[in-house]
Amino acid sequence: MGYNLLIAVAAVVLAPFAALVCLVRPGWRQGLAARLGMGWPNAGGAGPVLWAHAASVGEMEGIAPLVRRWQQENPRGRTVVSALTVTGCATARRLLPDGCVLTFPIDLPWIARRVVGRVRPSLFLFSENEIWPNLIFELDRAGVPIVQVGGRLSPSAAAAFSRFPGFARSVLGRVTRFCVQNEEHRGRLCALGVDPERVVVTGSLKGEGELPDAPPFLAGIAERGRPILIAGSTHPGEERAVLGAVAALRSAAGSSAGTAEGRQGTPPLWVIAPRHPERFAEVAALLTRAGVPFARRSALGGEDDAQRELAAAEVLLLDSIGELAGCYRVALAAFVGGSLVAVGGHNLLEAARCGVPLVVGPHLESVAALAGRLEHEGAARVIASPDELGPALAAYLDPEVRARASLAARRIALSESGGLAATWAAVGAAIAPRRAA
Repeated sequence: MGYNLLIAVAAVVLAPFAALVCLVRPGWRQGLAARLGMGWPNAGGAGPVLWAHAASVGEMEGIAPLVRRWQQENPRGRTVVSALTVTGCATARRLLPDGCVLTFPIDLPWIARRVVGRVRPSLFLFSENEIWPNLIFELDRAGVPIVQVGGRLSPSAAAAFSRFPGFARSVLGRVTRFCVQNEEHRGRLCALGVDPERVVVTGSLKGEGELPDAPPFLAGIAERGRPILIAGSTHPGEERAVLGAVAALRSAAGSSAGTAEGRQGTPPLWVIAPRHPERFAEVAALLTRAGVPFARRSALGGEDDAQRELAAAEVLLLDSIGELAGCYRVALAAFVGGSLVAVGGHNLLEAARCGVPLVVGPHLESVAALAGRLEHEGAARVIASPDELGPALAAYLDPEVRARASLAARRIALSESGGLAATWAAVGAAIAPRRAA
């Protein structure tokens, strides 16, 4: 198979580079054994086994409520959870403490065969677009129901599959049920030859998890009247745009001193949350070079000490895992990253559920439908260039503008809920024939 040849060649070519990186970055060594198919539990036994897989933090937060629902329905069952990233694994351990959590194995035939043989799952759930051909082949050969949840298929991924129609039918034809986010994704799958009866629109799972509370020190700052703006899930290049917005709103706050919305000239506190933890030090260095007073979340003390330290800071660098969703609870507005650079956008529902007006860039391939609704209803602004970020966020500092946008954001987020119930019903329908057999 050409796919296996490509994977094998990539593994050989990248192995020396990966070994060097593991030497200088210990974090990369985490989960290496699991990626090579070692250390997976012999989970098969008297009870059913669920294997749930998600890419990283946001996807894991989305699939976790579904896993918990399965655990409630199968109290004697066992759960194995995998993620592509170390941060995804950390999120899984936080949200699903009863599960065995490992990094996802490299999709080579012998590794996939070994892992499936060890885990012996009764059901495999995978989120969004985590389509790994060799694993799917091995699961299908073992008679395991395979269900995609919160599914999506981007135009670029669909185009790639369409160039290899035989391969696409061979892979996608082995998936028992596709639970997709909207009709657009359903249409792309059906155009690739997937039986329409196996594709059901169930909505997104990202609006189903319980939102955490805001960190107490941050809630205290908001209660004292200081505006809080968030730049969440940022990528290389986007932090520079945020720094431009920081400078622009700093000047605006000074010129509005004495007005109600100017907070007596106090500039906002910005919360910058890089998407990938390995970039925390890089972003800290960027803030230092720019001369922006900032504090690192990891270095803050208790609540009172944190509030005193942040009083002199313009930026809080959120170098932690799992706190961003709670921070949205006290934000006046937010920029969601992965959209000013060609990544495709990230989860918009977390902020929208909190009634936070949004600003996003033009690269929204992964969240196009939701972003379009938010923009149409006035809950989000789509900007074309980094220079527009400051003015777009500043517009939401107007109480009337923000109130309208906040209501629209909550309304749209509420309309996006219900994905968990619909997905659970679809999963049950997918595995019912196997149970009957």
